[in-house]
Amino acid sequence: MSHELAWEAGGVYWKYSGEVSGKEIIDASAAIYGDPRFDDLEYKLVDFSHVQVINMTEDEVARIAYQHKAAELTNPYIKNAIIMTLAVDLANKFASFFEDSCWEVQVFDNIESANKWLGRVA
Repeated sequence: MSHELAWEAGGVYWKYSGEVSGKEIIDASAAIYGDPRFDDLEYKLVDFSHVQVINMTEDEVARIAYQHKAAELTNPYIKNAIIMTLAVDLANKFASFFEDSCWEVQVFDNIESANKWLGRVA
């Protein structure tokens, strides 16, 4: 279980690797949404491209969705890029939670496409 979190000008990049649990994603989301910099965030780039296994219960998936919906009320202008090659169905499930959201959410299979969509210079 490993993740790195980096605040950037205009956004936040977090990268997961190895084996990831739902609790780890919940804790990382809480750290971001509870940070004062969140109010000015323009994008989130979530990189699962180095993950071998994702272990999450349905309850954890629902909690993550709830966290995002609550955070959206504070900052409705965030673009969300998810990079996932392992469990694309899971990424699409996350993205489906935002169908009625004001946040833009896209799933990508590489960081170059995600950066281009976000207008991020890596």
